[in-house]
Amino acid sequence: MLCAFLWSLPVAASFVLGWRLQLEGTVFGGGSVAAFAGRFFLFLLESAVLSVPGSVLAAFFLRGRKQKSVGAEKRQKQRLAWQVWIFYAAVIFFCWLPVFLAYYPSVFAYDAEGQLYQVIAHDYSTHHPLLHTLFLGAFFRLGGMLGSYSAGMAIHSVVQMLLMATTFGWALSYLYQRRMARWVRILLLLFYAFFPANSVLALSTTKDVLFSAMVMIHTVCLYRMACDREMRMSRKEQAVYIAFAVLMLLFRNNAVYAFVISMPVLWIGMGKGKARKAYFKMALTVFLLFAAGSTVLKVATHAQSGSPREMLSVPLQQMARTRVVAEETLDPAMRQELEAYLPSEWVFAAYHPHLADPVKNRAVIHDNPKGLIETWIKLGMQHSAIYVDAFLDNSLGLWFLQDISHAQVYGIGTESGFGYLSTDNRTMPAGCEIVEHSLLPGLRVFMEKIVSDNEYGKIPVVRILFAPALYWWLLYLCIVTAIYRKRYREILPMAFLVAYYLTLLLSPTVLVRYMYPIMATIPVILPCIMTDRKI
Repeated sequence: MLCAFLWSLPVAASFVLGWRLQLEGTVFGGGSVAAFAGRFFLFLLESAVLSVPGSVLAAFFLRGRKQKSVGAEKRQKQRLAWQVWIFYAAVIFFCWLPVFLAYYPSVFAYDAEGQLYQVIAHDYSTHHPLLHTLFLGAFFRLGGMLGSYSAGMAIHSVVQMLLMATTFGWALSYLYQRRMARWVRILLLLFYAFFPANSVLALSTTKDVLFSAMVMIHTVCLYRMACDREMRMSRKEQAVYIAFAVLMLLFRNNAVYAFVISMPVLWIGMGKGKARKAYFKMALTVFLLFAAGSTVLKVATHAQSGSPREMLSVPLQQMARTRVVAEETLDPAMRQELEAYLPSEWVFAAYHPHLADPVKNRAVIHDNPKGLIETWIKLGMQHSAIYVDAFLDNSLGLWFLQDISHAQVYGIGTESGFGYLSTDNRTMPAGCEIVEHSLLPGLRVFMEKIVSDNEYGKIPVVRILFAPALYWWLLYLCIVTAIYRKRYREILPMAFLVAYYLTLLLSPTVLVRYMYPIMATIPVILPCIMTDRKI
């Protein structure tokens, strides 16, 4: 029950904080120190009360399920694993085909326009991962050779669908090898085949899709190496892990920070012996190959370095919110300092509590970045409560299950193509257009009601499956379960996922595609930890 409370109490606290932030605009409230202390005590009381039903639910999951000992079937299951892999991958791919026809030639959205402008102008930047820009550009150029850029994007969709379906099929075949219950595998097969985030993103041109596949492979490989004595990684499998880990780092800039943070955790957790040495060699090799690969790509494309603005999303949001909320009470000298970075002529209209882009893109930071940081620190010491509110508001969808701002941050509606997912067709230069031509318009209308009109929000319980925060709390549940069962090594494969989640807290906004690596991976890891199987 204590471990159940360890999970449910933070979940309950997230509800209290989220509701207060939405209803009152702050998690603190005003008044004297005594009033604040009273509100804090009330917050603890509310969280404790709300955590009781969650604790009961968590206790049920923590008990887990026992697996039958069927060691004699091990070799047979390993022989059949590749057939199971192909079967699952084929089922997922063919279930996605109608969605592909509905959105033919692709979901040409998110950053595709900016990345392909780099390809057309041969003017590259590391703002977006170079490897993905080149990958996307290869299909764009192929379309040019075929006489139709739309055909090139259609081929991109099919190739990406194959890669994603193959990855999901491989993960399900791993569960088959672990002798996971059939109903669990069927449930996950339905999730990967029919959940809109999987089918629509499989056609999308965003870098987060293939990155998510690599995160899944990276996590499952770590799980095998750290936790599963019956399925130790061979040298060939270690080489595959290294290759995909390098690609993972090349496909997402913030993945590097998550990898560096998780490395010492994994190294210490491996304990003494061959496992620690093997991991250290692989991690070092991954990092060196990534450094070499990124350097070669940058030199070969003559790419310019990206702007540091992305790293300042949260600080700039905090400074802007302070101007908006406490402008009248600011010291004149501090107001003058802020004016140099966030001029009053636009900051009040630009500030959006759930989106840092309007402020981040217009802030003046290049003239005196050191002064900006100093001003941020001084302002934060005077208005720390506003800073906390700004951070929580900007990351609301990552931890609050009832949040809907992540599905409305850029707008909502079929006409705009914005909502839970972006399906808008980005504008390209004349002669390079990607022309939409739905071959199943009825299905597209249905899918748009879900991902653009956010109709899923009207379905009780089911709507929680769409919440990005759910997958963070499931990740945390995995960690608590491993602690309860004293299977501490099973926490290690999740170190990268936790570190990656921490980088998302500093992102300019909350989008499903940012959370997609965790959404795709956790359903595979959760049943492994929930089963009562000694390793």
